[in-house]
Amino acid sequence: MSVPTRARFAIGSAVLLIIILGACTAPPPPAAATATLSPGRLPAAPSSSPSAGPVLVAFPTLPPPSPTFSAANTVTPAATITSTQVLTASSSLGPVVQVVAPANNALVSLNQTVYVIATVASDNGIARVDLSADGILVHSENAPSPISSFPSILSWTPTQIGNHVLRVVAYDVNNLASTPEDLTVTVVPDARRPLANIVFPIGQPQVELGNIVRVQAVASDDVGVTQFDLLVDNQLYTYVTTQNPNGQAFFPAVFVWRAMTPGSHTLVVRSHDSQNQTADSSPLKVFVTDSHPPAVSLALDRTSVLANEPISVTITAVDISGIQRVELWTGREISGTISSSSAARQTYMTLQMPWQSGAPGDYTLTARAVNANGNYKESPPQIVSVLRPGQATPTRGPTPTPTRTPLLRPTMTPTLQPPAPPSAQINQPTDRFSNLWPIRVVFSGQGNAELDRVELWGYYQDQLSPQLICTIEAHATTERIGQCDWSPMGAGLVYLFAQAVDVYDQIGRSAIISGFIGIPNTPTPTPTPAAISGRWTATIPTGQYVATVRMIGTAVRGDFKTVITGTETVGRITSGAIRGDRVTFHVDFGPATTPTAAPTGTPTASGTVAPTATATVPPSAPSLDFDCGLDSTASSMDCKTKDSRGRTGTALFKRE
Repeated sequence: MSVPTRARFAIGSAVLLIIILGACTAPPPPAAATATLSPGRLPAAPSSSPSAGPVLVAFPTLPPPSPTFSAANTVTPAATITSTQVLTASSSLGPVVQVVAPANNALVSLNQTVYVIATVASDNGIARVDLSADGILVHSENAPSPISSFPSILSWTPTQIGNHVLRVVAYDVNNLASTPEDLTVTVVPDARRPLANIVFPIGQPQVELGNIVRVQAVASDDVGVTQFDLLVDNQLYTYVTTQNPNGQAFFPAVFVWRAMTPGSHTLVVRSHDSQNQTADSSPLKVFVTDSHPPAVSLALDRTSVLANEPISVTITAVDISGIQRVELWTGREISGTISSSSAARQTYMTLQMPWQSGAPGDYTLTARAVNANGNYKESPPQIVSVLRPGQATPTRGPTPTPTRTPLLRPTMTPTLQPPAPPSAQINQPTDRFSNLWPIRVVFSGQGNAELDRVELWGYYQDQLSPQLICTIEAHATTERIGQCDWSPMGAGLVYLFAQAVDVYDQIGRSAIISGFIGIPNTPTPTPTPAAISGRWTATIPTGQYVATVRMIGTAVRGDFKTVITGTETVGRITSGAIRGDRVTFHVDFGPATTPTAAPTGTPTASGTVAPTATATVPPSAPSLDFDCGLDSTASSMDCKTKDSRGRTGTALFKRE
């Protein structure tokens, strides 16, 4: 190969090598290169070259590599960043923190545990989360393992009132900290009132008279519940306290209430916290029914007498809700009635009355006792023979008397509290008092520390829990004397004790005294009330009243109907009584029914249309109260009326 040919081959190889290197490394455009070639390999000099010395060769500037196009006509970069470069770039980013709760500027209670809920995340993995209060670390939580996202719950209990700054900081596995997340909370003595709830029973329970109602309740508070009360009909019935002076956050309790009075009652529980704040539960309505009839017995001093010769009849009646009256029946007629002047307290009644007849024959005597709720019961009948002069006395077989083994009545043993600094005593009445009603009690309390209050408690022999009768505030004195009048619900054996409570919630209890509550004096027999049973009608300016009256002793019951402007409303006489020449009764109505003027109907087999009565049902009519003067001779009642809306009127009833 000739020298010029070799020179050209060398130059071409160098150019090809430069192009390949440029395609691989994409360097900046190279400057013109200077090549020194040996004399033997120089190409032929151009004809214009004046000499044959070294020659400078200027290489062309290579353009940057062009991007390549894929089949989908997308651009693929010529150079990409490696995974090592990505890790190196992200390792400089710290974790991210988001605080979910509490809200900024939230109010929290002193000594209440505050839970700060935060979510943190980092590509490098979370190592731990720190919570600081006013620059002091209070809680640090480590992640279970390095994870990219970690929900954290951090707790803090404030011990000082005022504003505090809480800061949450997260750290990744490289100990790189996040940007701090700050929030401000305000600590107050007590941010929330306590809570009180009755969990059982629910709804509107109905219980029988004398039964026990167990009220399960729960109280809670941020700073602690110290006392839990049960109120019945807006009166404090009983309460319990915690053993911890600062209270407890969750306080369940079971109250026992004995239903001793028929009717509707409202029960409420009230919680007290250590900041002297209170809260009441939703009211629980309890309806106490009394379906028990009284017990009654009849005894005769003899069963055979001559005409017009009196015998002595002894009647005894007992009922827990009180005896309203006792009646002596001869066959189907009332021979005499004795009514109680205090039916609610007359739980026991015994009386004697004479009975005689001038007509010979056999007579059936029966005693009927009616309690305060209108329930009644009759004694077994007794037969009395009224003889003519000289008539032999009939001989009857003995009547077996049922015997019953008396059950031992449980005696309640009150649970005495441990000895405490205060002391209490009952000054009046003395132990084993009797026949007092109402009971006037003088009691006192003394303490080495200042007293908060002095209480009087009482209960019946078969009552499971004592009842708070009254409270006397001590006004921070060391000795306090109080006086209360207690009117028990009925006769029987009762117990009383006093309690002194000092400012440290220490309790001192007096000795328990007992006594017997007497019953009212037996009233004198009253004349048999006039019979008003039957149908009575009154015409009023707007329509008509129709009353169908039934008598049960002196009680009045029955049905009632009004026809006013074409509307007929049916009601019931739910309560009432006759006392001498006065009759009172109360009427309750159901929904009124007004027939439609144009009836509709369906065709029958004969082609006629059978009307179908339609009716509209407006709201219930107002209830009515009647106060009437009775004229037995004229068989009329002159009544004054008043409805539940306060409207008054008059009505003159005539017996049909």
